[in-house]
Amino acid sequence: MSGENDLNWLSPLEEGPRPIYLKIVDALAAARSSGRLQPGDRLPPQRDLSRFLGVDLTTVTRAFTEARRRNLIDATAGRGTFITAGEPEEPILDLSMNIPPAPSGLSLPALIRAGIEGLLKRSSAEALLSYHPGPGSPAERAAGSLWLAAAGDRMPAERMAVGSGAQALLAAILLSQTREGDTILTDALTYPGLIALAKATGRKLAGVGGDHDGMRPDDLEEVARRHGARVLYLNPTLHNPTALTMPEDRRRELARMAGKLNLLIVEDDPYSPLLTVSPPAFLSLAPERTFHVATLAKCLSPFLRTAFLVAPDAETLEPVAAAIRGTTMMAPPLMTGLACEWVRSGLAGEIAAAVRAEAQARQEMARQILPAGFASAETSLHLWYPLEGQLRSSELGDAARRRGLAISPAVEFSVVPGIADGLRLALGAAPSRERLEEGLRGLSSILAGGSGHSPPAV
Repeated sequence: MSGENDLNWLSPLEEGPRPIYLKIVDALAAARSSGRLQPGDRLPPQRDLSRFLGVDLTTVTRAFTEARRRNLIDATAGRGTFITAGEPEEPILDLSMNIPPAPSGLSLPALIRAGIEGLLKRSSAEALLSYHPGPGSPAERAAGSLWLAAAGDRMPAERMAVGSGAQALLAAILLSQTREGDTILTDALTYPGLIALAKATGRKLAGVGGDHDGMRPDDLEEVARRHGARVLYLNPTLHNPTALTMPEDRRRELARMAGKLNLLIVEDDPYSPLLTVSPPAFLSLAPERTFHVATLAKCLSPFLRTAFLVAPDAETLEPVAAAIRGTTMMAPPLMTGLACEWVRSGLAGEIAAAVRAEAQARQEMARQILPAGFASAETSLHLWYPLEGQLRSSELGDAARRRGLAISPAVEFSVVPGIADGLRLALGAAPSRERLEEGLRGLSSILAGGSGHSPPAV
């Protein structure tokens, strides 16, 4: 069907506060997705579209510019504008990638450039160009101890390890503390990186039920005994994806149950620096059995790709260090050196505070725009929207993609298929609050029925 003569795909445009030019792009994407418009179909001249819609020519021009950016259309001089054959490019706004927002009042690129320049001047070339295999250099391990001291007692450096991100350290723990075929206990909805890691290393995951305070100790005991599991993975602070922070009482109950069952605890703690006050970590509640992992990627910048690990003791750290050497060898010295210098100088804490303030501003915006029902925290990087009606997160994801939005459906986090449905929204990847507002209003329209579905029950 030729779009040049058929303009029904444009009428009526969706109602709501979304800019008209984006409504035109939405209609174009929807028509392309449904097959009403096919690759190679030629679109009418922009002036014809502006007359048909009763809008300014500049509005249609802006819509075509955005549609070209998203690889929906292409223009050939002297021939016209055509529907493309390829898939659309990346969404206009990414609400799926959970990264810290650019902190207001600070230029991270400028700080990185100045930091690397200063590091190269002050550090010896031998230190930066040498291998630091295993747990890292003494200076790096001491910096990790200093970073973690903000949340409790300073750990001895001999219990510390440095890695190229949390995923590398989690891999080292699982490879050193479990065998292929072993079962790892975790929340029914959990960090997708753990799911991918278990699949890649031949480990199994067993989901433990929870309630409004997090994982339930009684269910932990039942699932652990049923599977004969020895390792428990927890993300207790600003949990990914539900944004829940487990209260202290529940943490103590789980720590006691882990002791009763003789479980090792892997505490993944990327988000604590985003809270001004956090409940005590499992590292302090059960230090004799806890491997604590804290990355800088979620509270400063993924550019640094540096994370710190605390083991129960120096002896337990040895096989973890061997696993680091056997997989990633070491953390990259330049980025790790910069991260550790920022920790020692206090700049890392200043950046984390600025990220926390920006996250809070974005959460406030989300609360004003989105419908009730989202689970969030004041300074979290993400929100969770549980779905209990007939509309599924996969359908919402498809509707969002047609509007140029990327969101994360529950299937990405599910250890127990079908136990819960919902979607996670990440607020940090948007380059500005203005772009974030635009995306949130578009999503709000979908949730309110703007996609042609009834709003979900929450």
